Amino acid sequence: MATIIFLISYIGFNYLFFTLTSWYFIPLWLIISIVPAFIMLLVIYLVQYPYLKMIPSNHPYKTYLLRSMATFLNHFILRLKITATGLEHVPKEGPLVIYSNHKSYTDAFVLMEKLPRSITLTPKKSVMKLPVVGAWLKTYDVFPINRRSARETAKDMEQAVETVKKGYAMSVFPEGSISNRLSEEIGLMKPGSFKLALKAEADILIVRFDGNHLVRKRAPFLKTRRLITVLPLYPFEEFKHLSSQEIADEVMHRINLARPTQKA
Repeated sequence: MATIIFLISYIGFNYLFFTLTSWYFIPLWLIISIVPAFIMLLVIYLVQYPYLKMIPSNHPYKTYLLRSMATFLNHFILRLKITATGLEHVPKEGPLVIYSNHKSYTDAFVLMEKLPRSITLTPKKSVMKLPVVGAWLKTYDVFPINRRSARETAKDMEQAVETVKKGYAMSVFPEGSISNRLSEEIGLMKPGSFKLALKAEADILIVRFDGNHLVRKRAPFLKTRRLITVLPLYPFEEFKHLSSQEIADEVMHRINLARPTQKA
């Protein structure tokens, strides 16, 4: 949807500019038309906000909108070439928390496009303060993380637990930040992030990201290859008696062992 809206708007604005000016300006309008086309895309998404507030977070249309926008950003703006393996391990329903390593700011967009299930996110608290973006994310029942206040995060976790218990899938980056850009292995995970799966009695889906992490220096002119590997499900019954630290160690161990045979 997002891609179609953008392309139709882009063609429409180019046609308008071409009819109003000389053909000598065609190269200029081909570049300038990108901006109003992108603004038109945002406007069409924003006018749907009242409807999004009325429907559940995992409603198929909500999922479609999010996946459509993520796909557009990944391929037209960020220029990602994504290879995904292990998608058959994603359960179609039931409480689920997705834990993955964090190599790039594009990781969440990749998950939104590739995982065959509606997911909600765990953005930083500061992101929720952004106009429009914060309001939009709230309609998806996200779990905001405040790195400066453990008490506030713990309070928000109560709502996140209820969200997951309803059968939603929530994505979490347990490293807390992008700290291992150049390393193929994870050295540390925050055990507190695994309390969400324990309290919600949810299965854990482990995901590993590989590939070029320097998207900010490459997009939009150079393609960036990303590889996403979905590991077999880690059922709640297998870790329900473990501590959050033990679960963190096991998840970290599984991600570190899952080095891909092919390069992204």
